[in-house]
Amino acid sequence: MATLAFAAPCLPGGADVARRITQEVQGTRRSDYEDFHRRVGLAGEAWYIQHTPQGDLSIVYLEGDDPARSLQALRQSDHPFDQWFKEQVKLVHGIDFGQPLAGPLPECLHDSVSRPARPSGVGGI
Repeated sequence: MATLAFAAPCLPGGADVARRITQEVQGTRRSDYEDFHRRVGLAGEAWYIQHTPQGDLSIVYLEGDDPARSLQALRQSDHPFDQWFKEQVKLVHGIDFGQPLAGPLPECLHDSVSRPARPSGVGGI
């Protein structure tokens, strides 16, 4: 399982939009959201809001076989839920997931989450 995380400053009111989206994907849009994960190949996702003196920061964590490919699938999708989702998250931080990303994906320096633990006594103490 591969992982991907990124952070972006929230637009004014963006943290509240993120909270509303969260309520919707955990409630009335739950089945659409689960279907979205299946279609784009995500096994898991977590969203955070970090409050800082400079303003709120949106932090997103993705898990799947290839999260970068999942973002590409979202970008290319015209599925009604995906269109709604892209419009809503753009209100959080201004990133338009319907377009190619403006820069490279984040560099992963360390990831112990997505790797299975080695049995004790193998390759170490």
